[in-house]
Amino acid sequence: MRRVRARIMLGLGGIIAASSAWAADLPARAALETTPHFAFYSDFATNLNDALIAAGLARKKGKAELFHDGNAEAACFDKLPATVKAGWEGALGYYAEIISPADWTDSRQHLVRVGLAGFDEELKDPADRQYVDLVAGLRAAAAPAYAACRWAAQDEKNRAWIRSLKSRLAQDEQRIATRLESLYRKGWGGLPIPVDVVETVSWSGANSILRYPAGGHLLISTAYEGPSALEVVFHEASHLLMDRKDPMMAALERAAQDAGVRLPGDLWHVVLFYTTGEAVRQILAAGGEKDYQPMLYGIFGRGGWVEYRQALESRWQPYLEGKRSLEKSADALMRAIKASTPAPAGKKP
Repeated sequence: MRRVRARIMLGLGGIIAASSAWAADLPARAALETTPHFAFYSDFATNLNDALIAAGLARKKGKAELFHDGNAEAACFDKLPATVKAGWEGALGYYAEIISPADWTDSRQHLVRVGLAGFDEELKDPADRQYVDLVAGLRAAAAPAYAACRWAAQDEKNRAWIRSLKSRLAQDEQRIATRLESLYRKGWGGLPIPVDVVETVSWSGANSILRYPAGGHLLISTAYEGPSALEVVFHEASHLLMDRKDPMMAALERAAQDAGVRLPGDLWHVVLFYTTGEAVRQILAAGGEKDYQPMLYGIFGRGGWVEYRQALESRWQPYLEGKRSLEKSADALMRAIKASTPAPAGKKP
């Protein structure tokens, strides 16, 4: 990997140096809208990074990519000066080889993410700082092309998304936030939580990172619309309420131990999906929007996590309705999952 980085950087050195002055003129990162719990951004550098990750992955897979898919943006790109096009292509080549194929939790993407979010305390290792600075230089090389042919449209799309969500938050934010504090048994910290709005966010369309001792950062795609946008923001924020030692996670782990089973690795996330989704659904229904179906049911419909559905609806739902304690609900959920899990071959249940 180091050899690939060195080879690409050798060819990009002059382009990056020439782009540095241009990048210095970009507007400083600033929130467009701030609510009691969230600060929303349409940030140039973060959107550029998202676009390069998506384009790099498309190139790696041999699929249509930004500026090369025959649309108006491609026509704009073709008219740019050769030096500007070379800046984009060189940066994209690095992303396609190093950054885009990595998962968002991998250091190759995570370090860039925390650098963009301003979480400098995460960059303790000098090598990490050097890597983040290197990638910032690559973005500087790619920035003129992105600014000329994509940014204005993406920025307006981000702003429209934020305006639409703001009206929903004005009505329901406090009720949902209070309800989630009660369900997860943990208060919000690190408010307002920064939310960067972009186009893609990999395959999931949204993710979150934690910041210690409190708070975090959310990355949300404009693909989510209407009430789904409301749920996805609170879903990602709920990760801040369900870390390893937080009350709901601890209850699930104790219940698994008492049931004599290993806690399924993905169960905590399914429980988070169900808990936050149901809280949002209930509050929307109380306000007259009775037909909303939480995101988890779309996952069930695609065949994901269906093995947990019956146990959640019969054993976890009573907790959300205030009919059973967190501890008893976690115990009932784990025993239901244990009963529905086939015994290993050669062993009696």
